[in-house]
Amino acid sequence: MDKYIDAAYKFGVIGGALCGIAFWLMYLLGAEPVGMTLVFGYLITPIFVFIGAKNFRDNYNNREMTFGQSMTVGFFVYTLIAVISAIIVYISLLMTPDVLIDYRAVNLQLLDGKKSEWIDQLNVEAFETTRLSIAQMSAYNVAMNDFLRKIIPGLFYTIIISIILKQTKE
Repeated sequence: MDKYIDAAYKFGVIGGALCGIAFWLMYLLGAEPVGMTLVFGYLITPIFVFIGAKNFRDNYNNREMTFGQSMTVGFFVYTLIAVISAIIVYISLLMTPDVLIDYRAVNLQLLDGKKSEWIDQLNVEAFETTRLSIAQMSAYNVAMNDFLRKIIPGLFYTIIISIILKQTKE
């Protein structure tokens, strides 16, 4: 198990740190950092999973790799990216409460803009419940959302990358 972690941790740590840097860069540029960090995570996660799996195959496993080995390395990479990014988002939102307030306001505005569609598809009660949960969103909720929005796509990226990079000697 050590060789899997050794091959993966640096890419997970760098990917998570880059997500944190993206958050602060967007904040300093005056853009909405939470949503941009999510988008950035969607872009870098497959890249770092690919590099981590390829690193394992080429440098730790004699240019061979099974699907399961690639899935294991990919799991470590995307989990580290998700955990580090979520921690940075959480701490950052505690340090900059105005970002959380703005994030809530943007999401409420989006929801209110599609009020009739929500009510037509569901009902008034579902709309009001959703609106209340957005209005009460905490830094923890946003960080967990960031975590889950990196973990779930990370799994799908890893499956595809594992199929591509699988290589055994015949």
